[in-house]
Formats: sequence, C-alpha cells, structure tokens
Amino acid sequence: MRRSLRGIFAAGPPVRDRALAGRLMRTIFGCYIVVAVGLTAVQMFVAYRAASQRLQDDVAALQRTFSPGIEDAMWRYNGEVLRGILAGMQEIPTVLGVEVRDEAGRRVQAIGSFTDEAGAIWHVGRNAEAQPHAHRFGTPFSRTFPVVHTDENGRIYPIGSWTVHSDDSIAIEQVKNTLSVILINSAIKSLMLWFIFYMVIRRMVGRPLDQIRDYLARIDADTLAAPPLTIEAGGRNELHALAGALNTMRDRLRRSFDENAALMRDLREMNATLQDRIAERTRDLETLAHTDLLTGLCNRRKLDEALAEAAEAAERAGASGAPLSLILGDVDNFKSVNDRYGHKVGDQVLVAFAALLRDAVRPTDILGRWGGEEFMLLCPDADLATATAIAERLRQRAEATALPEVGPRTCSFGVATLAPGESTDSLVARADAALYRCKRNGRNRVEASSGPWPEVVERGAA
Repeated sequence: MRRSLRGIFAAGPPVRDRALAGRLMRTIFGCYIVVAVGLTAVQMFVAYRAASQRLQDDVAALQRTFSPGIEDAMWRYNGEVLRGILAGMQEIPTVLGVEVRDEAGRRVQAIGSFTDEAGAIWHVGRNAEAQPHAHRFGTPFSRTFPVVHTDENGRIYPIGSWTVHSDDSIAIEQVKNTLSVILINSAIKSLMLWFIFYMVIRRMVGRPLDQIRDYLARIDADTLAAPPLTIEAGGRNELHALAGALNTMRDRLRRSFDENAALMRDLREMNATLQDRIAERTRDLETLAHTDLLTGLCNRRKLDEALAEAAEAAERAGASGAPLSLILGDVDNFKSVNDRYGHKVGDQVLVAFAALLRDAVRPTDILGRWGGEEFMLLCPDADLATATAIAERLRQRAEATALPEVGPRTCSFGVATLAPGESTDSLVARADAALYRCKRNGRNRVEASSGPWPEVVERGAA
C-alpha cells in the first residue's frame, strides 16, 4: 500500500488540458452552446412556421381579389383580360405561377412556374411556351379555386378553376434577416460568457485545485510528514473543506497501515477457508445441475450427455461390441391423476414411480426423468430382447405396486436398440414412437422398435 501511495503522490502535475477548471469551463460552455443552438432552432422554427402560415394566408386571400376578374374574363371569353390578370398576379412575391383551366380540366392559360400531375416543374413565359424548370429549394404547394358564374336569375354555371402555385422557400427567405440577428446576438453572448467563465472558474476553482495537486505531489508516502495544506484563495467554500479533510486523512493514514497489515493476515486465512467452501459448493452445484429436483434421478441434461457417451462407446465397439438399448416409459393416464387429486399428489406419484424404477433396474443402467411423467432408462450391454424383458419386468412391478393416494397404476414402455450408424435423435424418436403405439393399442404394455426405417414410416402414418 505504501508503494501505491508513493506512486499517487509522486506522480507530478497532470497534463494541463486535463485540469478540472478547464474541463468544467468546457462542460458548462458546451451545455450553454447546446441550449443556445436548441433555442435558436426553436426560434427559427417558430419564425418559419409563422412566415409559412402568412404565406398560406396570402395565397388564400388571392381568391377574394382575383376570382371575380377571372370569372368575368372566362365567361366573356376575353383572353387578353385574362392574360393581364395572370401577369399582374405573377408579379406578387408570394406567387410563382398561375394556371387557369376550363370546366373539362384543359389548361386555358398559364404563366410562371408550376408543378404538373407527374411532379415535373414547368415555366411558362409571356409567350405561353412551357419549358422545363429547375427545382427550387423548398417544398412547392398550390391552391385551386373554382370559377363559377352566377347569372341574374341566380343560376350557377361552373366554368373552370384557377390554381396558384407557390413554394415555402419564400417563407425561408422572409426569415433570413431574423436568423442573422439571432446568430449575431448568440455569438456576442457566447464570447462574453466564455470570458466570464474563464475569469471566475480559474480564480475560484483552478488555482485552489493547483494548490491541492502540488500538496499531494509533495507528500512522502513513508513519513506523511508534509505540513498541513492551506488554501490561499479568499473566502470559505467546499475546497477549503476538502483541504481540511486531506489534512485529517494524512493523520489517519499512518494508523491505518498497521491495521491494514493485520487485516491482510486475517483475509489470507479467510481466503483459504472460502476456497474450501467454494470447492464444496461447486461440487454440490454440479450435482444439482445433473439431478431432477423432484425425483432425485438424472435430469434431461444428464441423460443427453449419458446417451451421447453411451452411443459413442457403442460405435467404437462396432459390430462385435455390446449393443445399446433405450427404454421410454410413463404412467398411463397421468393427466387424470393431476385433474382428480391435484398436482401435489401427482408429484408424490412421480416420486414413488421413480423410486420403484430405481430399485428395479440393473446397476449398470442409467435412469432419469426425461420430462413430465416420462422416464428414460439407458441399458448398455443390452440387446433388444434383453431391454424388452427389463421393460416388461418394470411394467409388472409397477402394476403390482400401490402408489400414494391413487393405488396401483399401469405403465407403458417403448424400447429401441441403437442401429449401426444411427443417431441418438433417431433412437429416441423410435423409442418414443414405440411408446406411442402402447398408448394407441390400449396402454399397460411394452412395445419394441424393430429398426429405424420401418419405424419412421409407421410413426409418420400414425
């Protein structure tokens, strides 16, 4: 610990750009910049929305001003007057283009820029010739107004429509001046605040922290004999309290060294004891990881490992070696036990059934709970006939044994023997298919699978 203290205290002054005062200034000013940019963006958005709304209102107001003249010109088929009206409208800053259509939707006259139904932009000059036009910055929009003539008898005659085309880039142009004022104002405030932050934080935080840093660099880790730390900055604040706490820590460190040495001895002794307990607990956990908590038999994970190892051993032995057989069994109509007596009694039945099987199998066999009420028995060195005899003995014993609360219950068993080159998944599937035949043929029986290929066909047909 003394060596580590010497490394801390004798490390020397840190790099200048890592000083807390500078980082504090950058953090505060960075937060200010973020807030200022956010507020500026909000101001610009509000100004843009207002200008955009004014633009929409100005376009809508054109209907009251120009609809009567357009209606009269179209009713009288006066093209010259209509061209004059459109030319005058095109001079309005909010208008990029105007087009007039008759009641059939055919364009009668147009001037300026407009967007057709396909999204293409066209420009029509005073010579009425339409030419492709480049896309403007912004989103184009248009407003269409109907042209309706009402005669002296009050009858209404729809004679067409006229459309005003505009673009929200006009609104953006209108807020440019506002943006310039806001940016200049923000820049001036940012420069002034930076200067204020630098002067205040440097005097009130930077200099006292430099004194604390230099003091810690001078402390000798072996003697801790440096004079008390005194902050020269005026006033009383948290840094003065920090200096007092450092002086108190210096006085306590020496007393702590001896206590730490004794504590390390105790920790070494405790560590040796804990290692023994951890090893014991690890062994217990390994047992739990391979044990079914209800029955105490091997769980499915352990059965998978044991089946893989037994199959590998049988494959290494080859045709001359002992075969590997597998038995799957369960309690017939076990669901009725849970439905009638409850799951607690059902668990008791499974525990008793597991004990019955455990007492009846060979020492070399591996018994486990495969899932639910289904149990698996691995029989190394047992051919199909031997495994079938074992399953029959288990069935008879189960039939003659009274289980808790429910009395004697019948059981069914499916048997399969590993064929050369067969996978463990196929072996389990064949045993499961044999068990399925037991259920289909009346239960309380043993069915054996003769081979992999016929079994697949029969299981698929069932």
